[in-house]
Amino acid sequence: MAVIDLVVGRQPVFDADLEVVGYELLLEPVDRDGADIDTTGGALATASVLYDAVSIGVSRLVGDRFVFCDADRSVLAGSAPLVLPPEQTVLEVAPALADDEAVVAGCRNLADAGFTIALDRVEDLDGCTPLLELAGIVKIDHAGLAEPRLARLVAEVKRRGLLALALGIASSSQLARFQELGFDYFQGDLLSAPQAVPGRTLDASNVARLHQAARLVSQQCSAAELEEVVRAEPALAYQLLQIAGVGADNGFRRPVRSIREALVLLGWRHLQSWITFLLETRRGSTTDDEAITTLTRARMCELLAQRSYPALADVAFAAGMLSAFDMLLDMPLDDVLATLPLDEVLRDAVARADTPVGRIVADVVDCQLGRSQDATRSGFSEVTLSGAAIAALRWAIDASKHAAS
Repeated sequence: MAVIDLVVGRQPVFDADLEVVGYELLLEPVDRDGADIDTTGGALATASVLYDAVSIGVSRLVGDRFVFCDADRSVLAGSAPLVLPPEQTVLEVAPALADDEAVVAGCRNLADAGFTIALDRVEDLDGCTPLLELAGIVKIDHAGLAEPRLARLVAEVKRRGLLALALGIASSSQLARFQELGFDYFQGDLLSAPQAVPGRTLDASNVARLHQAARLVSQQCSAAELEEVVRAEPALAYQLLQIAGVGADNGFRRPVRSIREALVLLGWRHLQSWITFLLETRRGSTTDDEAITTLTRARMCELLAQRSYPALADVAFAAGMLSAFDMLLDMPLDDVLATLPLDEVLRDAVARADTPVGRIVADVVDCQLGRSQDATRSGFSEVTLSGAAIAALRWAIDASKHAAS
């Protein structure tokens, strides 16, 4: 299974006390020293940056602060996936889109869902009225504005009850003057150069599964049918769990505990855009070997849970799968968990805590790795564990063959 290295660029946004209130995600990638990377493709697509940000983990990327993100027309009009937590996200909208009825309607829906709308690089409020009524922040581009005009613009923004953000602060004298004018937020290389945050995700091991998922979503099949496809593809399951808690149709961030719950929570509209995006952005060749090992662990946990805790079988499957992701991604399990909006039951199980499912996961991991033990934590005999391992391996192989056919 292919591991994809990611780098998301961000630049801090400061308040009047020069405390960081958020980070803007940058469409142009930066290296880990903050220098621009020369890419033949130019600026990254907004949807790709959003996807990478969620893959790295919103909490790891911005903590509990705001995430400022440039939003192109496809995101604003609802045709591209938007998988960031509404209560933390500021969507930056170009003033030129104020005449686009689909964008204005989309911004209204996004504002109602809890997103903050910011007008980006404003030099004049004329013509921005439809968006001004929805906005909470105005990012002002001062480069071409004379001092009196800039002062009037800031005053008008403040009169409307909006927050003013100063862009491109390059000197101490600029910062002092903008503070005097009443700006609320500040951004620029003087305060902090762009930063790079690295991360990792997985590429789907078989593109046939993506096409199968896309076909099922287009038919609005049952969650159980789609779950069968996602269960057979660890990368799909991982990405689904990453976005489900922050991209739900109800607009609220919510932890999840199983693959089926994630599918239901995300909703058909987001599922369609997400799977379409994955088909368009696959990045590399993969093999099924590690996928089968991961699926075997997940299914084995599920089979054992069905014996003692049938109500937690779906949790056990997800926990078994996720418990292998430190190996797949070659990163600490705590870092993997930081990228996922899991509820406490699933999180404890993945971490092999002393819970019903956690004990099962711990025994299954030991069994797969060939670790001998005098007594199992879950209470199952070695014979039962071996039988579950054989049945799980058969299922994993069959699932992989079925998805590839």
